[in-house]
Amino acid sequence: MSIPLWQGLLLGFVQGLTEFLPVSSTAHLALVQHFLPGFSQPGILFDLMLHVGTLAGVVVFYRERIFGAIGGLFSSDPVRRAASARLAGLLVLAVLATALVAFPLKKLAVEGMTEFRRMGFALVTTAVVLQVAQRVGTRRGEAGREIETIRPLDAFAVGAFQALAGLFHGLSRSGTTISVGLFRGMSRRAAAEFSFLLSIPTILSAAAVENLQAYRANPETLAFGSSLPAYLAGMVTSGLVGYVAVAVLLRLVVSMKLQGFSIYCALLGTALVLFPPG
Repeated sequence: MSIPLWQGLLLGFVQGLTEFLPVSSTAHLALVQHFLPGFSQPGILFDLMLHVGTLAGVVVFYRERIFGAIGGLFSSDPVRRAASARLAGLLVLAVLATALVAFPLKKLAVEGMTEFRRMGFALVTTAVVLQVAQRVGTRRGEAGREIETIRPLDAFAVGAFQALAGLFHGLSRSGTTISVGLFRGMSRRAAAEFSFLLSIPTILSAAAVENLQAYRANPETLAFGSSLPAYLAGMVTSGLVGYVAVAVLLRLVVSMKLQGFSIYCALLGTALVLFPPG
């Protein structure tokens, strides 16, 4: 199915902006697509390329930490090697926790893709979670466990609640994971950084599983058709905007300025509950 260049740019912008800001990318993409004139859902390759773009954005932003950790796995320094292996193990544990919670309840995610009232309730829940996180983070100040001292139970909790954001569209992934990190005693920066680093294997594995299943059902869904410029534009845009969104949210979390996102999610969620698009 062909998609115009301007729609590719717009959806790439929305994906890049909302994937990391705590406002739910799924809900915003669904809303934008619903109101786009003449929009027709393209093949799964378009969604895959948007996710590749956002992945590239967060990888570039955290390139020093990521490549340092990868290099540390092969370092001759036992202390550095152990620290890198520990971080990798925590990320794997969080992804496994996500899978354990998400796979048995996958039907909830499929059913909620176009139910805007349900998304509204989830957005209101996001608003409440962010409000509580704001208070917890403000009260604790700069104290908390840094990313080097995150405990396995912390990682498992973050991963398990991340699954809920995948099941209930409108519940922000970044907002939920950062908030749970704060609730578990992480520092503000550690909670944000672990959430962003966790997005890399999470988005990659989810996209791989979903697209493989769709490809097996219909191989033609991985065709560009005449939409290659729009696909590439969407990917590049989502990457550039995602990079900026990570930087902005990291700064806002560290300074505990989540109030605006909480208010926005509450207003949008309430509007969707009361006046869901038909």
